[in-house]
Amino acid sequence: MKVDMKIDIKKLIDNNQLKILKDLLKDQEPAYIVEMIEEIEAEDKVIIFRLLNKDTAALVFSELERDDQLRLISLFKEEKIKEIINDLDPDDRTDLFEELPANVVKKLLEYLSPEEREKAQILLNYPEDSAGRIMTPDLFDLKENLNCSQALKKIKSKGKQAETIYTLFVIDENRKLTGVVDLDEIIFSEEDQKIKEIMNKEPLYVSVYDTEEEAAIIMRDYDLLALPVVDSEKRLVGIITVDDIIDIIEETATEDIQKMAAVNATDTSYLHTSIWSLVKSRVVWLILLLLLESVAVFIIDGFSAILQKVTILAAFIPTINAMGGNTGSQMSAVIIRSMALGELDKDDFKKVLRKEIVVGTILGLILSVVMGVRAFVNTQDISIILALSSSMIIVVLVSNFLGSILPFFAKRFKLDPALISGPLISTIMDVISMAVYFSVSLYFLKDML
Repeated sequence: MKVDMKIDIKKLIDNNQLKILKDLLKDQEPAYIVEMIEEIEAEDKVIIFRLLNKDTAALVFSELERDDQLRLISLFKEEKIKEIINDLDPDDRTDLFEELPANVVKKLLEYLSPEEREKAQILLNYPEDSAGRIMTPDLFDLKENLNCSQALKKIKSKGKQAETIYTLFVIDENRKLTGVVDLDEIIFSEEDQKIKEIMNKEPLYVSVYDTEEEAAIIMRDYDLLALPVVDSEKRLVGIITVDDIIDIIEETATEDIQKMAAVNATDTSYLHTSIWSLVKSRVVWLILLLLLESVAVFIIDGFSAILQKVTILAAFIPTINAMGGNTGSQMSAVIIRSMALGELDKDDFKKVLRKEIVVGTILGLILSVVMGVRAFVNTQDISIILALSSSMIIVVLVSNFLGSILPFFAKRFKLDPALISGPLISTIMDVISMAVYFSVSLYFLKDML
């Protein structure tokens, strides 16, 4: 059905049957309209936006990929740009402005009404990735001295313009946050009961300067629909809603996955990312990993004498390398995930270290036994079997140790722990594994030289 709709849209545009197209779009949800127009040319998208009412147009625009948004801004007439930019939610507009050159942002700010321009400038002045940047100032608050009847009248008269009315934040005469109350509590309370009597007097909140990830963790842990944002004097200045947090969680997860695969993060989806951008996001890391991996060549060359005498050692190089990289990647993934979920912080370093020394030892012993049995298939020389088994237990211990501590070191130096994983730790362990493997082999097999 979706494909047919796309074909129909293109056909209707080509045949200039715009009234039919307008009727077709009128009853569609914004998210579905995005799907319908996703693959048509930008010039045809401009025609679609001419047919949408301004509220729907703003919602559809906010859901488009960033490159589509930038292209459309260059194609829209001035009046259409003014209409869409003014109707965008303040947080979505800020997100868009972050991607634009300063001179373009300056021009777009001129298109905003004085009220919307003030909101945009306030949000843009907060640090990148802060709660202040992603909040919306279009909030609905209640004074604590209102009774439930007065509160419901206010909700009916002004609540439609608010981002959410299901969770309501309570302020005093100085706009300081004093509580939070759910809409259903107001509805089912006595009409003359004061809001301050039914509200939760210890609301969760974040500062405008807290990070967006901190806000996301609080909303996730406490299942909140909305989170208030306060300034340095605890005055209520905005709210973060659950849809904003879903976007942040998705962006953070995507960025972490890309970093864990040694790929620089991209802002657009795969099909909207250019070939050159995909190359740039990977090539630097691949060059660095290649050069780091080359260190293993010098190590192997330094032990060429034992390799020439005991050639079977070469056959087990891939196995030793793989187990070192796999163990380290497993461990780092567990630690990084726990850090991302807020289960671990830098103060838990010693607890993790003690635990993983035991885990690494047990894993090393099990794998060394398996390695010994495996080696027996190729050779019955007890010295070679001992060399391989001993190498395995040391490599697994070291790899598990590094996988558990490197994310903590990254955190301590204010780096993203996701960088210390995947290809990077595998490459580091390739170098260390070779040094361990040949050093241990030399110890057990020195009589063969």
